[in-house]
Amino acid sequence: MATVSDRVTDARDDGDASRASLPAPLDPVYANYWARKRLLRHGAPRFPILHTSGQSIDGELLDVIMRAVRDRTRVLDVGAGDLSVRDAMIGAGYRGAYETQDNGSEHSYTYGSIGEARGRFGAILLLDVLEHLPLRDGLTMLHSLLAKLETGGALILQTPNGRCIRSPFTSDMTHVQSYNLPDLWAYLTAAGCAVDGYRVVFGGPTPLHRRVLALASRAVITRLLGLDYADNILLLARKA
Repeated sequence: MATVSDRVTDARDDGDASRASLPAPLDPVYANYWARKRLLRHGAPRFPILHTSGQSIDGELLDVIMRAVRDRTRVLDVGAGDLSVRDAMIGAGYRGAYETQDNGSEHSYTYGSIGEARGRFGAILLLDVLEHLPLRDGLTMLHSLLAKLETGGALILQTPNGRCIRSPFTSDMTHVQSYNLPDLWAYLTAAGCAVDGYRVVFGGPTPLHRRVLALASRAVITRLLGLDYADNILLLARKA
């Protein structure tokens, strides 16, 4: 997995070209700001739950991602890390060109920087990367990746849930930014994408009594505290 400084540098380098195509103001933090506010004021859609072990890309999470990429001829995995996502995708039946990018040196990748990847992709995976970048750099990266998608292509984004009652900053000291699902849904929708969002819950099957207790605690978390119990969020943004 790339270091935080490597990712920040990469996002800044690859953001130069994308900034030229952004609507005024050029700062991606405030791009389409009031359009995003209007979307949220009218109400975000209901985001269904996906279950996964939390140890790898598996379960319902893998099923949803595979449906989005199975027929794509070319996929780019950004921040490919230990290549476990690649192995899961190929194991689940992906047979297209699977290209990887990471600044790290522990594994072999197709590209060392996003700028080296040429042409257009049918799908781009950005899984558990965005939280390692400051807000402006992360949003700049989103624009640069959207520019690399073919028409109808999908940007598949996973990041810790900023509304989760368990802080997204406690699991990894390199996390520097958190996101909530409605905000990212509005951001990508205002950028012209068709967006599906999901709340991702970690953990396998549990005994009945623990499920009953979990239901009670979830009611308190969501209804009384206004927070969430889902650990991660997943968004599928299709380029128009």
